[in-house]
Amino acid sequence: MARSRRHVRTSSWRSLWSITCAVVLAAAVGGFAVAGTAQASGAGRARAGGGGGDTLTFGLEAETTNYCLSRAQLAISGIQVVSAIYDTLTVPNSKGEGVPYLAESVEPSADLMEWTIKLRDGVTFHDGTPLDAAAVKANMDSWRGAPGAPNVGPLLPIVYKNMVDVQIVDPLTVNAVFSVPVADFNNGLFGVGRFGIMAPAQLNAGDECATNMIGTGPFKLESYQQNEATTVVKNEDYWQKGYPKVDRIRFVPVVDGAARVTQLQGGELDLMHTSGALQIDTLNGLGDEVKVLEEKAGFREIRYYDLLSDTTPFDNPDAREAFARALDRDKINQIRNKGTFDVANGLMDKNAPGYVKNAGYPAYNLKKAEQLVEKVKQDTGSFDVILGTTTDPDNSAEAQLVKEELEKAGINADIAQFDQATLINKALARDIDVLFWRNLHGGFKNHNNADTYTWFANKDTGNILNFSGFDDETTQSLLETGRGETDLATVKQTYQDFNKAMAEGLYALPLWYVNWAIGHQPDVKVTLPPLPDGAGKPLFVYGRIPVLGLSKG
Repeated sequence: MARSRRHVRTSSWRSLWSITCAVVLAAAVGGFAVAGTAQASGAGRARAGGGGGDTLTFGLEAETTNYCLSRAQLAISGIQVVSAIYDTLTVPNSKGEGVPYLAESVEPSADLMEWTIKLRDGVTFHDGTPLDAAAVKANMDSWRGAPGAPNVGPLLPIVYKNMVDVQIVDPLTVNAVFSVPVADFNNGLFGVGRFGIMAPAQLNAGDECATNMIGTGPFKLESYQQNEATTVVKNEDYWQKGYPKVDRIRFVPVVDGAARVTQLQGGELDLMHTSGALQIDTLNGLGDEVKVLEEKAGFREIRYYDLLSDTTPFDNPDAREAFARALDRDKINQIRNKGTFDVANGLMDKNAPGYVKNAGYPAYNLKKAEQLVEKVKQDTGSFDVILGTTTDPDNSAEAQLVKEELEKAGINADIAQFDQATLINKALARDIDVLFWRNLHGGFKNHNNADTYTWFANKDTGNILNFSGFDDETTQSLLETGRGETDLATVKQTYQDFNKAMAEGLYALPLWYVNWAIGHQPDVKVTLPPLPDGAGKPLFVYGRIPVLGLSKG
């Protein structure tokens, strides 16, 4: 059913970024992404290092074409490759604490307006240059979009819009200066694994930054062959002695989830990742044939539907409630996930400080939905929605099920399917009404700012990541208040109130928690190695594992 769009506003936050952010964090969409579009003339050339020995083949859900981290918009597949080549300044440990990693310490000033980052001594990039304050400042200046900084992208200046300066204190120390108090900058430096530190030679390489990968990580780039394999080899000079454990990893894109499972079962892959419940169920049913590392409850992503609330029909609160009442989320979970995923009634998992068991989302009630639909139709004459999703078979089946549920309540629903980049642009242009989405909004136990402000802050400030387009006083006030809070009890209350405010506004409808899983051959050991300085073990979050601990035999 074709129809023209109505009441589409052309505000600057949308028109300015709709082209440059074509694939904004496409990992969050519950399908398979090509994350980034930049190409480099040096793609595919070999690099020095490595030799024979154990090689692991890692099946990823997509190809990635831009590894220039300051302007890349990485999905999980790119994040997994990045974990091999780059280190982040901090990482979350298994308790959900943001702890120093490439940094030796990350400490705030008393007023939370400055954060001092002290680097580890003796760390070098793969090209032999030192990790020092100048290199970190160069990376952070590009993150925040400082005047004259190289390879500034469209996304990170939004994330770091309140970082106003980065100052070199001494050869191993920098100060990050903010315009507002920020209580959890140490958490934000991880960026779910996206914020690795690049060597200046890569950062300053122009377009070749996209594939000229040079980090401090456990592996060096050997070759990048687009749509075939990205191969990395052991960094013999890695700063964590005894790591990595294998000589080489081949990251191979296998877009179809079922095909990844088949290739693992057939021995073509040594390990693979997936967030598909049906694939996880298959893996768990293979017994001793394969091993499975599955993410536990605590800091999981949420599958939800963004309701674009600044345009018809979802600028009407009754329409948003009708949509929510029309969907039997338990039934959808049973059909699509065999009930193996937990239904979510909020936007954070149970170990995040904003978690509440039920934030107040309306329960399924077909009769109430029908009444609300009739009310909407009386006001507007119709109730038509376009469901925006990718062409992935799992997403297609889910969208069809949602369409059928909505039509039982009298809502006319069409399904519009696109590649990831086009889907995001369609959301930004308001050419769809519902965006099928997947994201992490609570990855740390002591704060939620790093995982909420970026995605839900006032869209009129230029924040295109607030896809739903809401701008109510309650949610925005709580976000502003929360970012400067340090008392854990106050933090919990602030983000619990935010979680409830999101439910009251019904800007997004949560479906279920997403359990990432790593399937691997029995002779492959997936070890989460100890973190430096006795900080515990790393957190398995967002499907990313630290590959330095992988071994074979």
